[in-house]
Parts: sequence; C-alpha cells; structure tokens
Amino acid sequence: MTEDDTANEEDHVEPGMMLPASALNQCLESFTAADGNHVKASTQKFNSMGVMALLCQHDRAIFLANMVTAGEKQFYAYALIAALLCELPECWKVSLLYDVACALQQSLAKWQFMPGWLDQISFGVSIFHAYSHQWWVCQLWYHPRKAELWGLSDGEGCEHFWSELMRLIPCLQVSGHHHRLFVIDLQVEYLNEMKQQGTAKWIQE
Repeated sequence: MTEDDTANEEDHVEPGMMLPASALNQCLESFTAADGNHVKASTQKFNSMGVMALLCQHDRAIFLANMVTAGEKQFYAYALIAALLCELPECWKVSLLYDVACALQQSLAKWQFMPGWLDQISFGVSIFHAYSHQWWVCQLWYHPRKAELWGLSDGEGCEHFWSELMRLIPCLQVSGHHHRLFVIDLQVEYLNEMKQQGTAKWIQE
C-alpha cells in the first residue's frame, strides 16, 4: 500500500462538514489568518497585537476585539460572533464572510463547543480570498458568487476598513493602552458616521 493509498483511506468528511478533511487542512496550512502560531508582532514590545473587526453588510463596524496574543487566534472571531448573536433573536439566520470561514466551521463541527451556531450561521469566504484556497471544491462551496444567499456582497469590507485605519499605526505603536483604545474608538465612530451619510446620499441620488 502506497502513502497516497493510506492518505486516501484516512481522509474523511467530518460530521457537519461538506468537504473532506484533507481539503480543509490544506486551507489551514496556506492561510496566515488560519495559522494561530504566526506572529506578526512581539508580545515583549507591545501589549496589544492588533484588532479584529466584525462589519455589517454595509461595511460599518459593529464590534471590535482587542488582540492581546501573538497570532490571529480563532477565539477572537468566535468572541465577535458571540457578541453579535447575543443582540439578535435566536430564530434569525446569520451569514458570515471571512477569509478562512472553512476553518471556523470545521472547528465548530469538530469540537462542538457552540452546537447551536452551525444551524444559525451560513459560512462563506470573502471573494478575493476564495481563490487562495487550495482545493477547487473549497472554492466552489464557500465562494459567495456560487450561492444566491450572498447577493453581490464580497466580504472585503474589512480590507477597506483596515486601509482607513492604517494611518493610525505609527502613532498608536508608541501610545498607552487606554489612549490607543480611545483613538481607535473615535476613528471607528467617525468612519461609521461617514459611511452612514454616504449611504443616505447614495439612496437620495
């Protein structure tokens, strides 16, 4: 029996998932966002490593999580989702576009620590990240253009959001903890207000 034959026998579809484990594992290995051990900043120099944001369909920030550990851990994403679901009726369905949504769904299905979420949340991959996934089957299943559910949403609002916050990085790297959070909060509030006004003008036109 060859190594390929052994790998094929060991490969399987985990409960609650639509893709084989081998496809999902390759996606985990290819994405920085899915690698919880990937360190972008030193915890010895900085108390905060960054922020993770949850945006609505209109690219307005709903919740932000302050990242205090090295690496983009999944529990930050789960904390944001939990905060959102606490504000919504249990009967509501939620659609989530994320760079590595396949990894989030796999963790939920494998470890079953939030059993009700799988029935309430539909997962998709942000459109410009979909083609970075290793297997075509993952691209087909999670691509937002392959399901009517997503409409024309592309899930790239966070990329625009980060570009709007980038100018704060130099000054906030040398700021105190509370000053940093205060500045980010003010900037996010301002951006949300500008986007709301822009939406109103667009509807009026």
